Amino acid sequence: MPDFPRKVLGLLLILAAVGVASWQALAVSCSSPAAAAAETARQAAQSR
Repeated sequence: MPDFPRKVLGLLLILAAVGVASWQALAVSCSSPAAAAAETARQAAQSR
């Protein structure tokens, strides 16, 4: 793949990853503490 499209694609992937992470952080900060605790407990139960 030529150099320029590869750099553009890499930059877009990085920006997408940062966007997803920021939306997840925003969702966690806006959720109630009880909902966050329930989600953490559910994830812990699934990992067993």
